[in-house]
Amino acid sequence: MKTDTSPAASKPQKPAPKFGGLIKERRRQLNLTLESVAKTVELTKSFLSDIENDKTSPSVASLVRLCDALGLSIGDLFNSTMSTVVRADERPKVSFGGTGVSDSLLTASNSTRLQALWTEIEPLGTGGEKLYSLRADEEFIHVVSGTLLVRMENESFELNAGDSMTFDPRLLHTFLNPSSTERTVAIFVMTPRPS
Repeated sequence: MKTDTSPAASKPQKPAPKFGGLIKERRRQLNLTLESVAKTVELTKSFLSDIENDKTSPSVASLVRLCDALGLSIGDLFNSTMSTVVRADERPKVSFGGTGVSDSLLTASNSTRLQALWTEIEPLGTGGEKLYSLRADEEFIHVVSGTLLVRMENESFELNAGDSMTFDPRLLHTFLNPSSTERTVAIFVMTPRPS
């Protein structure tokens, strides 16, 4: 019996890319049923379900039809940043400036409709003394722990753990952790993502 000793035979096989979750999430975002998409792309409902659960892979032709029906490009399926799951220990670090401020993305890095940040603010940390604005339509802040002082053009708001605030981020504003001893943790959400 002859065995294959070529370099290709000794290399471990890469697992097939898993994109079923992205397809399922996109279908749900568009409020489409499994049945309606299956009919559109000429697949059985059970086969489409297997694709969404990464139990099988479609042909290239079926994959192209599926992407067309969901408004995705083929490349979107293989771009790892398209994942809708961001694990707590794998949040990408980003820097939006400020002093004593650490930001991590809670949303996929290429999300265009919104951006959510997990922000940790050291005692007396601030977004900056100078007021700034963002090119986004709406900003939402939720204080997870500690206290956050949000300064707007003509007024200030003190938010404590559990408090939330929504405002127009095009207005000049900044934020500050007023405590000299306690760290503040807050979630900042902007829609659409600031440009």
